[in-house]
Amino acid sequence: MNNIKSTLLFILGILLVVYYCAGIFYDPALVIYIKPLIIPTFLIYAIATNYKKLTLNYYLFVALFYLNEVLILFWENSLEIFSVALIASFFCYLSLLSLGYSSIKTVKIFTQPGGFTLFIFALNFFFLSGILYILISAITEVYLDVILVFNAIVAVFLGITAVLYLGKFANQKAYYYFFGVFALIFNDVFAAIGTYFVDNVVLNTFDRILHFTSFYLIYLFVIADKKKG
Repeated sequence: MNNIKSTLLFILGILLVVYYCAGIFYDPALVIYIKPLIIPTFLIYAIATNYKKLTLNYYLFVALFYLNEVLILFWENSLEIFSVALIASFFCYLSLLSLGYSSIKTVKIFTQPGGFTLFIFALNFFFLSGILYILISAITEVYLDVILVFNAIVAVFLGITAVLYLGKFANQKAYYYFFGVFALIFNDVFAAIGTYFVDNVVLNTFDRILHFTSFYLIYLFVIADKKKG
């Protein structure tokens, strides 16, 4: 079993290095389609390592995260595929929101959110609002605009849940959820900027880093033991 885990980590490391270096050292079109291999490799490792701690809600999050990831590779010539990818992203946000909310709804302790957490939330809210306005102005398809609005609304509620979770517990597990949530939201924001406005190597690389970082932080959140403060 240890050999299997080590092999999976090695494969995952190679995939991540190649994927993150795409666009910096060579044409990303040559390696972009290895992206769908990253999440399954990591999930196999997660199951082999901590399958008892992985919940049904987490598997739902992973499935929707992965569906959005795969569909977004083929959206360029199909608005229908892009729409389904956005819908998958919407339900991915909902499943992540449920992961956080189910962990805090029965706990009565509360700590006032600090200035830093409120700053991150406010920054996310205004940044998201600005990008949403620009995207709606740039996209002429009404149904895409509607989906984007719903995605933005659930993203705001997801951010609120992350802030409340951190305010309630203020422990390592809470920080995993908080930064995992905002890494995912900011990843989608930077992906939108890169898709519609600025095709920049640094921006695209940062988008890739945020993408897997958010996924990994949510994994750490799920397997971490719940402790008060």
